[in-house]
Amino acid sequence: MGEFGILPWLIASAIFFVVPFWRIFGRAGFKPAFSLLALIPGGILVLLWVVAFAKWPAFTEEQNE
Repeated sequence: MGEFGILPWLIASAIFFVVPFWRIFGRAGFKPAFSLLALIPGGILVLLWVVAFAKWPAFTEEQNE
């Protein structure tokens, strides 16, 4: 696989998946650290289900004002 192997691809894919989820969870009012679940196999599916079906804390605060 060349000189560096698979490590650069793993780092690039981790950044590619974790950073967008980090931003989404931060803006939605969740703890952004949940985005680290994207690093485990199947974690992205879990994150998508959480985003799709959970009550978003950021929107409940806006409705209470």
